[in-house]
Amino acid sequence: MSTLTSYANMTLAEAQRRAGYDAQANVIGELLKQHDFMAACPWFPASDGVFHKHLQATRLGKGSAGKANAPVATISSTADEVVEPIKIVEGNSVIDERVLDTAKDRLKVRDSEDAMNLEGLMQGWEYDLMYNNDTTYPDSFKGLAQRRPSIGDYCVGGSGTGSDLTSLWLFEFGPAGFNLRYSENGMPGIRNEDRGRQLVTAPTGTGQMWAFIRFYQIIAAMEIRDQRAMLRYANIETAGTSNTFNASTFIKFKNRLPKGGRDAVAFANRTLKGQIEAAAYDKSNASYTLLDIVNFGPVPAVAGVPVLMYESLLDTETALT
Repeated sequence: MSTLTSYANMTLAEAQRRAGYDAQANVIGELLKQHDFMAACPWFPASDGVFHKHLQATRLGKGSAGKANAPVATISSTADEVVEPIKIVEGNSVIDERVLDTAKDRLKVRDSEDAMNLEGLMQGWEYDLMYNNDTTYPDSFKGLAQRRPSIGDYCVGGSGTGSDLTSLWLFEFGPAGFNLRYSENGMPGIRNEDRGRQLVTAPTGTGQMWAFIRFYQIIAAMEIRDQRAMLRYANIETAGTSNTFNASTFIKFKNRLPKGGRDAVAFANRTLKGQIEAAAYDKSNASYTLLDIVNFGPVPAVAGVPVLMYESLLDTETALT
């Protein structure tokens, strides 16, 4: 599970370092990451404020042959009730008023701090969504990797065996597949609220100080209405310029999705996505293409399934068996 490495407040020296700040991308620099998953995954209201409850079919009814003057068969189905807890990730971006008073441009300094804190919140949330172990960290999600921990119906393994392993994930998003749920009193995605100037407890010594606060919060539960709507292709080696990702394996695996890959989206980390994109530009690879998707630009695709970025996917996963 990712954790905040520092809760320290901004200092005067740090504020002066932000003097040349003129855009979020500039101040975040190489720490800036992509959040395609948040952009692609749909959000719907949860069934309750602290959990989301839904049903998964376990048996479907069927009809029978009929004839005149004979009884009509009764059709019935059964379902299991699934309850997913709603998890909260939140934090205050706090800046001492005196720090801003000494800055050359107080608005730019505050915006730069808020931009970095928001990016940190997003990176931590996406990592926890993927890898968190809810036994060790019960206040966070039961991560996706924990739900697909071994080779089976919903997880296929590549031929990789080294220390440079990653996974590619396949989703069919929507109310009948995979989606995220937000609290009925919350909002979908990120809550970003400027709470203005407040009197807060000073981080050192005793007493209070005036500070400007921006509040960030993500309240979410996940729903996997159909377990086939979330598949993991694991044990992919990514070292060097080649990988053990196999398009034929991918094509066979995607047909396990409820719709066989229609409306499906795949996610890979920067290393693997770059290798798949390079293959898409090689005209000899018939399985790889490029798609022009609104708000995403040219996107590599395998057998028609777009491959988007999930930066938090590791290159150092343990091989699954």
